[in-house]
Amino acid sequence: MAETPLKPQGLTRRGLLRRGGLLAALAVSAPTLLAACGDGGESAAVPKVGDKVGGALNFLSWEGYDLTGSQKMKAWQGETSVKVNPTYISTSDDILAKIKSGSSVGYDLITYYQAYGPLYSKKPLEIIEPLDLAHIPNAAKLFPFFREGDAAAKFWNIDGKQVGIPMFWSATTLDYRTDRMAKPESWLDLLKPEFKGKIGWVPDATAAFTLGGRILGFDVPNYTQDQFKQIVELLRRFRGQIKGFAPSFGDLTNQLVSGEVIASFAGWSTVGLWAGDKGAKVESIIPKEGTYTSCDAWAVPKTTQNRDTAYAWVNQALSPEVQAEAAVALGTAVTSPEAVKLLPAKQQKLYPYDNLDEFFTKAPVFGFPDKGRSGIVQHEEWLSEWSNIQGGV
Repeated sequence: MAETPLKPQGLTRRGLLRRGGLLAALAVSAPTLLAACGDGGESAAVPKVGDKVGGALNFLSWEGYDLTGSQKMKAWQGETSVKVNPTYISTSDDILAKIKSGSSVGYDLITYYQAYGPLYSKKPLEIIEPLDLAHIPNAAKLFPFFREGDAAAKFWNIDGKQVGIPMFWSATTLDYRTDRMAKPESWLDLLKPEFKGKIGWVPDATAAFTLGGRILGFDVPNYTQDQFKQIVELLRRFRGQIKGFAPSFGDLTNQLVSGEVIASFAGWSTVGLWAGDKGAKVESIIPKEGTYTSCDAWAVPKTTQNRDTAYAWVNQALSPEVQAEAAVALGTAVTSPEAVKLLPAKQQKLYPYDNLDEFFTKAPVFGFPDKGRSGIVQHEEWLSEWSNIQGGV
């Protein structure tokens, strides 16, 4: 049987950890910069968009997000004479660094993890443009959650201007062997003595502290010092239940299949699909305390030299056919109701697409800690403490 593929960096929990590095670095080197970002300020005007589609599209994001796994997108590129020039990132730091480097390359298209929306769209960074949705008609066909409401206003439609369009998302789950243990009701069930050494975990600071806050019922991600200490203690207890961290979700899948572990902390719903393909009985669930969702969105940076093609690309990417192909290739969920119908049956069942509003109350999308609030533990402190937890210190 073929080796289980690894999830692309854009949505791996390890990817989220690296994303956090940008915010931490900025906070350490320029705290006033991030404070200014939190204050907002006037945003740029929506640029003029035409219909001159074709030529080079300079793409800056995670490998796989250039949709090489979609035959429909490949066909569209051939029909429109669009040539994608990808620059793959290994950390989210790369996006800001490359755009601000003064390089002769004019990047036309990027993606961003939800928490970076306010940072990228507001002064002093303001590296992405407001979007003219009249030229991206497929954006109007997304599930309401991704178009309107509190989450959309915080991460994608900021200060009344659309700056990002969600496409790639997934939720953190508890994955367990149904033939080796009873269904857990709580994340805390994994701390039972009989499970010591039998729990799997792919390391990621953002995932760990977000999930820890959810388990303890705190206001994620804005923790007081006392709450932060409680989360640290809880994560140390989970750390004590594992033999060692799994390097990737592919490795975690293999551990579940072999029986080396029988459940995961901070897992991923697609692990259940992968394990099932290998003959193991694995179910991915959301325990009673809830979980959280990660979502990456398309954005057009101010460095673009081919805006018309960037818009056309995003519109095509949001089509049901391309979304469905991308979801299968990448193991992510879709943002279009029409795309759900095109997914394989087992992948349709990963998420309750007929009731996403209720689902996102159990698995919200979160940002980074508020910079303007006194007494709140900042993200760079998460990263610092995580290095101790991961090392067993």
